[in-house]
Amino acid sequence: MNKSKAINVNVQKGNTFNFFQPADAWGTIFVFVFVVVVLLAVKSTGSKALNILYPLGTFVVAWRLYFRHPILYVGFVWWVFFLTAFIRRFADFNGGAFTDPSPMLLAPYTAVIVCSHTLYFNLSKSREQGSAPFVMAIVAIIYGYLVGLINGASPVTATVALLEWISPLLFGYHLFVNWNRYPEYCRNLQKVFLWGVLIMGIYGVYQFMVAPEWDRFWLENSPIKTSAGKPEPLGIRVWSTLNAPGPFASFMATGLLILFRCQSVLVLPAAGFGALSFLLSMVRTAWLGWSLGMITIITSIKPKQQLKLVLTILVLALIVIPLATIEPFASSISERLTTLVDVKNDPSFQARQFIYENLFNDALTSYIGSGLGINLGQDSAFLVMMFDLGWIGAIPYVGGLIVLIISIFRTSTKTKDIFDSIIRAIVLQSIFYLFAGPSMKGATGMLLWPFIAMALAGRKYNNYYESQLALGSKSTKSNYNQQY
Repeated sequence: MNKSKAINVNVQKGNTFNFFQPADAWGTIFVFVFVVVVLLAVKSTGSKALNILYPLGTFVVAWRLYFRHPILYVGFVWWVFFLTAFIRRFADFNGGAFTDPSPMLLAPYTAVIVCSHTLYFNLSKSREQGSAPFVMAIVAIIYGYLVGLINGASPVTATVALLEWISPLLFGYHLFVNWNRYPEYCRNLQKVFLWGVLIMGIYGVYQFMVAPEWDRFWLENSPIKTSAGKPEPLGIRVWSTLNAPGPFASFMATGLLILFRCQSVLVLPAAGFGALSFLLSMVRTAWLGWSLGMITIITSIKPKQQLKLVLTILVLALIVIPLATIEPFASSISERLTTLVDVKNDPSFQARQFIYENLFNDALTSYIGSGLGINLGQDSAFLVMMFDLGWIGAIPYVGGLIVLIISIFRTSTKTKDIFDSIIRAIVLQSIFYLFAGPSMKGATGMLLWPFIAMALAGRKYNNYYESQLALGSKSTKSNYNQQY
């Protein structure tokens, strides 16, 4: 059997538009979408009702998909993260009132919390499954939550913080434990991010050019109005359908890497719009993270694949560079690019450095921690971790993370499957983001823990089936061929 052929988890040509199966699952999703659209159309009354019905409906759909269609469940979770912030902004605009905090933003977490069912039924098998590092990190977060409640945090605030911390871990744990579905997860991930990059990219460019009313309304009232640009055409730092430029740029950097494994007529338009909106987000950390990811991929694949990848990058450059060097895009992008070589004089860098220097010593002596929901707003992964978890919680949390990362990168052999390299590159990229902010939780945390899980699930899947193939099991050979 041709091994390189066997591990092909590519999105096949011609199948891009043929994925509305099984019909009952998609029927559930379409009913949910229809209800959301109708409520948005009802203006004020419907938009206010969405504050409760949207997260509740998300949970119901996720619960149904989790038990009946587990692969679609995973895709549904990604889409809820992609689109919820946009739906919230539109609902607020229709309702004529800025809702902060907005219950609608809990929807992604209500979809992920269904994964606690996986944890409940597999917790006793942690040792044999190799999932103990995930469990260590989860226990650390629960510790931080309890400390926060003891220290007087509002139960609502502490619980929201708990959901932000624990959701990426639960989702990653779910993917890792179900490693036998790895090929299906890969195909689903490519489809989701192909369409996600296309839609978020197109809307991102539109947002920059037009500055829609609902985005202007949100920016004028949001806590990031000083850092997300001006509420006017050509003045916005693009955040597309997400909640801020940073998370959007992180998701787009990840999506642009995943596109290198997709084969579809949509790849070029998705890459073009995605790359341009990525630049218009003006998030330097994400630009550098994407570059690190590209270097990781190129150095971990075979020479023949390297040549193909370089040619793909050149084609993408021929599309994006001319667009990025003409107005109205050029001035905004070039101004931000110049700050890469003069970071010390950048106001945002100076502000972060000031906060870090003033709080560093306090963080080092935070043995027990303040707990979740007490200290809000620090823009540093180290500070957030130490204040929220303390040394007692940070040690098992970081320890579990380090053990998993070592497991991924302990071998440096070049792989025949570029998607394995892409997933590892995304993991490295996400680790790099930790130096710029607390990207281990919330939306950006979904690019760390779940992709760590995917990398480990892929290794476990391939190792298991290769060992079975070595034993000459006919049934395993047949199953392996059918999976791929």
